[in-house]
Amino acid sequence: MHSLTRWSRLTAAVAILGIAGCKSLEVTNPNAPDAVLGLSDPGAVEGLVTGAMRNWVQTRQSYDASLVLSAMADSYTASWNNFNLRYYTSYNVECPNRCGWDNASISPFRFEIETYWYGYYGVLSSVNDALRAIRIGGLELGDADNTAMHEAVAVMLQGAVYANIALAYDKGFAPDETDDVSTFAGAAALPLYTRQELRDKAIEKFDEAIALMTATPFSSTPSTWLGAVNGPTYSSAQLIKLMNTMKAEVVAFFGRTESENLAANWAQVKTFASAGMSTGTPFDFEFFQDNVNMVDGVKNWSNDMTTMRVDTRLAHILTNGPNPALIHRDPWVDEDPQPDAFDKRVGDGSWGPDDDILGVGTVAATANAGSDFAWAAFNVMNPARGIFHFGNLAQIRYSYAAYPGYGLPSEDGTGLMPVYTATMNDLLWAEGLARTGDLAGAATLINKTRVTRGGLSTLTAGSGSAAIIKAALYEQEIELLGLGASPFWIRRRVTPEGYQVGQACPGVLCLWQQTPREMPVPGKELGVLQQEFYTFGGPLLGDCGTTECGTASAASLSRSGDKVWSVREHGDALIKQQLQMSKKRRRF
Repeated sequence: MHSLTRWSRLTAAVAILGIAGCKSLEVTNPNAPDAVLGLSDPGAVEGLVTGAMRNWVQTRQSYDASLVLSAMADSYTASWNNFNLRYYTSYNVECPNRCGWDNASISPFRFEIETYWYGYYGVLSSVNDALRAIRIGGLELGDADNTAMHEAVAVMLQGAVYANIALAYDKGFAPDETDDVSTFAGAAALPLYTRQELRDKAIEKFDEAIALMTATPFSSTPSTWLGAVNGPTYSSAQLIKLMNTMKAEVVAFFGRTESENLAANWAQVKTFASAGMSTGTPFDFEFFQDNVNMVDGVKNWSNDMTTMRVDTRLAHILTNGPNPALIHRDPWVDEDPQPDAFDKRVGDGSWGPDDDILGVGTVAATANAGSDFAWAAFNVMNPARGIFHFGNLAQIRYSYAAYPGYGLPSEDGTGLMPVYTATMNDLLWAEGLARTGDLAGAATLINKTRVTRGGLSTLTAGSGSAAIIKAALYEQEIELLGLGASPFWIRRRVTPEGYQVGQACPGVLCLWQQTPREMPVPGKELGVLQQEFYTFGGPLLGDCGTTECGTASAASLSRSGDKVWSVREHGDALIKQQLQMSKKRRRF
């Protein structure tokens, strides 16, 4: 049965409820008897949901995917090749401009494509198993209310997987607990859905979960779901708001190009966000990083100024403000902290209790120190890998301690890590309002951070549609920095079609020429499916702006027989790799 996909092979192996004795599968699983017993054990099924929640937030905040995409958006920068950062964010090195996704099944550069895929589908495998036990097996987890909570959250995570695959890939699988994978063989292999279909399926799953939580509300999730220690808890009312924010996100950030962005259903974004996390009592959705069991890969590296900096593209915006009429200095050749920066989140660039506390030329914090960013005199990047990686501005927003060492939330690297925020909902809502004509409502929401945190001028409806949308994007650039791959989703959707080398791109939001705008199905999956290999971006494929235009087959890619990885094993291995890298801050 070599036509079975790797994902369906996994499901056949570990989600064996009802098909344990199927002789048609060629994959044998010596652990199958234990799996059958596990899915009849309430504690084991609860553990599936716990593990799925943890893997979901860590995959979303992963080094190999979200951190790299944020750097590909020229929001962060580093010359090191950890997580293949240098390969995918440099130009005039391996490639004349940006390299496309290297989707060969044996390529050392494939992991950035695989991290989301195997991480999210590992989450889906776990929650589908849990839902089979509850809905098909009739398993009760202690009592009816606890069972209903786990069922509803498992459905929510189905939606989260579909949504994140829709944001990242051109297509993907969408099995749920009703799929008997023993029937998916030969010509009837597990189907691949388009990204549009995945987006719509995500919204359907979120709505299903909202209905379940409305019917059986709960006051608190287990603290173990979002932290081995000190994990935050959330009520069903809060998770319903979170899902409305996620619905707004998958619609607003779905576009790969400027035309797709303009064609988005912004009225739908407005409606979803109007019931999201910033309404009523605002809250942020967070997990607790203990740096042993759970880690935030994006913030772990990006808020360490000895390792990573704010890209000069974004630093130029931050130190100059949104007014293009102002005359600005280039941020990476300044000799002193920015005296002319007027956004309070940057301030005068000073930071810390003493001068040069990390050996990179910082200046001790003054009364005008910024809340989110600091200036360092010394470059830490390898100049042989391109001076475009040089940067003097660093993000310190998630450095909570007075002397954070590596720039982690506290000196020991632990703390609450936001994944979605109330501000993110406000800014999605604001853009939905602005693009559907409610400029006054949009301005009010944008001013929450623009004026209160940034100290910038107050927007009104009289500022005009173009200025308000531009201000919304400016706030998104700052406020969503560090939240998954948000910087990449923001920039690709305002990059026009036909943006090629040598052509002017309006503003500073455009992705660098030939940067791929989405990920292909990983080469390993294509090999198992016996489909043609393909990829996106790079010098051979260009940057055309439609999903078809930026695609080409890659016949030279290896079709060698790869080990069939268990999705759940692979997902766990990626998390373990992240944890290991958080302990060893080696750069290469």
